[in-house]
Amino acid sequence: MLSMLFAYETLMPGDAAEAESGCWRAEAVRGRLFDLGAYPALVDLNDPAAGWVEGFVRPVGAGELESCLDPWEGVGEGLYRRVETTTRGSCRVWVYVYNRPVPAEARGPLVRWNGPRRAPRFVSAADVQPGETD
Repeated sequence: MLSMLFAYETLMPGDAAEAESGCWRAEAVRGRLFDLGAYPALVDLNDPAAGWVEGFVRPVGAGELESCLDPWEGVGEGLYRRVETTTRGSCRVWVYVYNRPVPAEARGPLVRWNGPRRAPRFVSAADVQPGETD
């Protein structure tokens, strides 16, 4: 079953061409984003006092989430946790939220993270056949 993924960090597309080819579209979630150097930390998800964190959404299957993205994000090690939320445009999405205390030296809060994109090869929406489920 396909749902949507919100990416604000290493998983998001690096440029407009990559966004278009991967069926990504710009979106935002409410929270606080910090730069930890090698990767970012999204915390305070859905806090009404927090600002909007910019990123992208795209369709994602349950198999991709569980077998590729959860391990990539360190869910099993407690680095991030995957939670469901609603974007500024009212889209229900999965998002990876930092699951540890934010270090004092972290930079932020930020609107968007501009660090390196190091995403694993994952299934794009273009690779999924209509009616296919995981």
